[in-house]
Amino acid sequence: MKKLKVTLLAVIFISIAFSFTPPVLPQVGTYTFHGAAGNEKILEVRVADNSSLEDLFGAGYASILEGFFDPGCLIVGAQKKSLVTAVNFSAKFDPLTYIFPTPGPIVDVAEYNTSNWDWTTGAFSSTPDSIGDIVISFYDPTELTQFINNFYVTWGGFLGVGNIPYNISTHTAGAFLAQLPTPVAQYLGALVWEPDWTNIGNTIVHNAAALDYIFGTAIQYLEDCTETWTYDGTYGAWIGYNILDNESNTIYEFSIELPAAAEIPGYELTIILGVATLTSIGLISVLMKKKNNN
Repeated sequence: MKKLKVTLLAVIFISIAFSFTPPVLPQVGTYTFHGAAGNEKILEVRVADNSSLEDLFGAGYASILEGFFDPGCLIVGAQKKSLVTAVNFSAKFDPLTYIFPTPGPIVDVAEYNTSNWDWTTGAFSSTPDSIGDIVISFYDPTELTQFINNFYVTWGGFLGVGNIPYNISTHTAGAFLAQLPTPVAQYLGALVWEPDWTNIGNTIVHNAAALDYIFGTAIQYLEDCTETWTYDGTYGAWIGYNILDNESNTIYEFSIELPAAAEIPGYELTIILGVATLTSIGLISVLMKKKNNN
């Protein structure tokens, strides 16, 4: 079961294909999602300081990071590819059917269908390693915060974190933070964050303290560190990942790979991102199980 949950996180949160081409389609409310079938993204591992990662997570750091991000994520130069196969900007989501036995108010979401390729240091296969991976993103950040509150009040005991209305972090809501609408900074600023989590412009920043536990797990940070998720300001794409240690050194990073001649407005190639958690996997697996039973 643990292996299954880890695989779900890697597929749904890490491997999704964020879209870069804004189609001319009607959107909902204040925020605008972007993307189209055929959009492709390649992520590349830039830094993997094994000694510093061991200082941060202990001797089991490799299995921890590979559990979060899949085997191959610690090889500098390894790449992961994802492809958008379909987008629905008018999708509907009923949060209460995933939490309670009775239906509740329907909310507006964007739904991305993707195919994904695992980390590799060679050429990508002509056939993806997974297909049909669905990413759901809320249009209204207030509705996302409320859904996460309700989810943990109902299922927190099952997940081992207590029936508490937790707020937003990549640990509690990572499955819904993979693709954001624009304006990104405004959307992130409208979310209610967990302590030690905040947004700064187009980034999500987590300042973890030594001996803190990764939410919902027995894994500790052994030193202070900073984790930050960075999004492209033009299209809302999540474009990289970085961990800074207690001396502000980059000890792990992957980021988007763009052609040398690419001139895509809004991309920041100094990427900062952080580690997602097993609790997000628990959230996803419970949602999928309840959906399949409906």
